[in-house]
Amino acid sequence: MRGIIAVLLMLVFARDSIAATAEVGAFVTRLLVADEGRWGGCMVLLDRELSDFNLNCPSRWVTFSCTGDFTSKDNAYRMFDAAQMAMALNRAVDLTVDDQLKHNGYCYANRIFVRR
Repeated sequence: MRGIIAVLLMLVFARDSIAATAEVGAFVTRLLVADEGRWGGCMVLLDRELSDFNLNCPSRWVTFSCTGDFTSKDNAYRMFDAAQMAMALNRAVDLTVDDQLKHNGYCYANRIFVRR
């Protein structure tokens, strides 16, 4: 019986180390554009902790990979533009964040939906 409990506990704790994708609802509070490919070239700061969504992400910053590493540069800049619009209009966004794809340790968002 102890062996079964030990295996179950290992499975529960191992789940935290597995990469995850999560839907994150938040407001954009800051924007960042960087040169030399740092942080994927563009990032946004959210008002919610990404770890609250069971993501292995170090902070509230997410990248759209404007350098083109994880998506096309055009698509990344469109997502960043949508985030700028949401911030300017004080609208919430829903992001799909992947904690397996990272720029300098910051998680990548591959989708943004601006709420009305």
